[in-house]
Amino acid sequence: MSDTLTDQFKAGFRRYPTGVAVVAASTETGPVGATVSSVASVSANPPMLSFSVSRSGRSGPALTGSDRIAVHVLTESQAHVAAAFADRTAPRFTVAQRWALPQGEPPVLDGAAASFYGRVARVVPAGEAWLVLLEVDTIELGESSEPLLHHDRRYWSLGPAVSPLPLGRILPEKAS
Repeated sequence: MSDTLTDQFKAGFRRYPTGVAVVAASTETGPVGATVSSVASVSANPPMLSFSVSRSGRSGPALTGSDRIAVHVLTESQAHVAAAFADRTAPRFTVAQRWALPQGEPPVLDGAAASFYGRVARVVPAGEAWLVLLEVDTIELGESSEPLLHHDRRYWSLGPAVSPLPLGRILPEKAS
């Protein structure tokens, strides 16, 4: 293993399991999208989320330049979609992947666990990436299903729950 701080940083985050999403937008030249594992809730009021995209890729500049974006949270059955959007040469936005492309709106992925639609509030340069803040105005919840996870350069499905009860029933209540 390399000793550089950059290599260690990347290796450390490969050990951090995350959910997987595809961020998508419509542009004048057609739909654009990217697989991301950096989606995070920022604010519930107003609803806002963040994600990051590479500044050096083809999708990043198109996404950050879009007015309206969709963030589709993937299920374990959509690993093929995540893989396609992580590969620069793979077909994207196909019927087999269950995409709909409404005119002038972000692409819609049928079967996503959740889809967040909104307007870009801010784009912040952050090293070799852009951090995007999205003000969410529409949310579509899909059927309850197992999530798609990313860990150590591979996609995973969720195993059995390690806690039999929701965390709110396990953790002690805060003193009032």
